[in-house]
Amino acid sequence: VISRSCCHGNNTCFYDNFVSETRLVEILEKTCGHKDYKCSSLLEDQEEFLEEWFFKKQKSHPDVHKLLCIETLQRCCPDNTFGKECQECPGGTTKPCSGHGSCEGAGDREGKGTCNCDMGYNGTTCDTCKDMFIRNAENNECESCSSLCEGQCVGIGPKGCTQCIKGYELDETEGCKDIDECTKEGMGCGDPLEDCVNSPGTFECVCKAGYHRVQGKCQLEDLYADENETDDGGEESLGEGGDTSEENADTSPSSVHHEDGMEGDEVQPDVVEKDASGASSLAEAFERVKEQYDEVSRENLEEFKEREGLQDFDIKVGSKDEL
Repeated sequence: VISRSCCHGNNTCFYDNFVSETRLVEILEKTCGHKDYKCSSLLEDQEEFLEEWFFKKQKSHPDVHKLLCIETLQRCCPDNTFGKECQECPGGTTKPCSGHGSCEGAGDREGKGTCNCDMGYNGTTCDTCKDMFIRNAENNECESCSSLCEGQCVGIGPKGCTQCIKGYELDETEGCKDIDECTKEGMGCGDPLEDCVNSPGTFECVCKAGYHRVQGKCQLEDLYADENETDDGGEESLGEGGDTSEENADTSPSSVHHEDGMEGDEVQPDVVEKDASGASSLAEAFERVKEQYDEVSRENLEEFKEREGLQDFDIKVGSKDEL
């Protein structure tokens, strides 16, 4: 319990100490999740540091993440840097990986710093296009070759193809264009009892009206009116017991065995000591909860004044170094 005498009758001092210490305890309690062992273990080790920052260093060092994780514990690196010396990610800190990928381990003293390129990009800094992609001169982005291209393209769209997939042919003005087999000499159906139906990349032969396909040939329907023939030549359907799908295969997570012998969320202490993400998460969570309590403290000021009989006093909310 904080006594007013320690503040020499200063009600602002008394309120500030009362709220700040109560608020810090609540912030620390809610910083880590209930089962977050990494965060809880690190919080226990750094509780005194956070208390000192909360009461004495907020104004001079407002970025608790930088002070705790980067400068004090030296487990983290600034944005877009990695490794023991916090060197720049490939492509620089302003636009790592040429803006077309992510720097693996950025912000981590144990990060690798290699670029994981976005779809369509390649290279150590993701500055080149992968196979079957081409750079668009208008926006300088790597775009996929047309689906009508057979192999690598030299431009955007069907006009950029050098070869076409089956069912298409190169046209000087349109690039890869559908072949209308039904109008091409020597192509199409060839049977006078069939109609040729063209579709993109292919065609289909359909029996003319009044005819029915039997054993691959079109025959008059009247000849088979009393017979139980199928239109596709008598294909058999699967009867009962024909389902061979493996519906009972055990793919549940419970069947997975961990070779390291660890179960659930258990984490060994030596892992926590080297883990940069834990320190970073702790600092960020602490800041987030503190901001929430800063806002609540101001909303509850009038309630506190009424409870303590201090309605006539001009009381302000803030930390010691702000007053």
